Amino acid sequence: MGICYIVGAGVFEVPFSPKKDDLVIAADGGFAHLQRHGIRCDLLLGDFDSIDSLPKDVERMTYPVEKDFTDTALALYEGERRGYKDFVILGGTGGREDHTFANYCLLSEAIERGIRAKIVSKNNTAFMIKDEKALVKCDTGCHFSAFAFGGTAHGVSIRGLYYEAENIDLSPSCHLTVSNIFKESAAEVSVREGALLVIVESHTAEIEFA
Repeated sequence: MGICYIVGAGVFEVPFSPKKDDLVIAADGGFAHLQRHGIRCDLLLGDFDSIDSLPKDVERMTYPVEKDFTDTALALYEGERRGYKDFVILGGTGGREDHTFANYCLLSEAIERGIRAKIVSKNNTAFMIKDEKALVKCDTGCHFSAFAFGGTAHGVSIRGLYYEAENIDLSPSCHLTVSNIFKESAAEVSVREGALLVIVESHTAEIEFA
């Protein structure tokens, strides 16, 4: 099974080339980004409140404007229903701030559902870890930030960055771990109990979960 790409209506600055086994879902206005860059769309999903004319040759799933979930969340649920476990969300930031934050919440929900998701933009890669650790590969000098999400993160350790930490607790209001710097090309971040939102200053950052 490949990757499920979800393209939202936010700022889209990282064109990609999906492989045969990948699934590309346009979440409503994200369809315009795919059209502009000549990227195939396998499924167009949403309430279509931001699309002037709907394509006739693309599979569609239509939802009412008044609904309980964002178009991006619905796209993730549909990708999961079709068997995908790895998700990349593009066009998920840079637009409305409430939708950006909702997409960060979606990273947390993905973990609860047993799947993985990351948000990729021109300058950043955002992902979530919960009760686990991850190895992050990025260019030396890139910035790294981590924030407790949904409650206090206990036993946080950060290794391989300019400022290291060992078994510390972070509250959701703590900004101690913002704008750290890669000393080398890889760093490890872990949390014994709780969730961490990690933002790396690169759209090519690689993450390995353990």
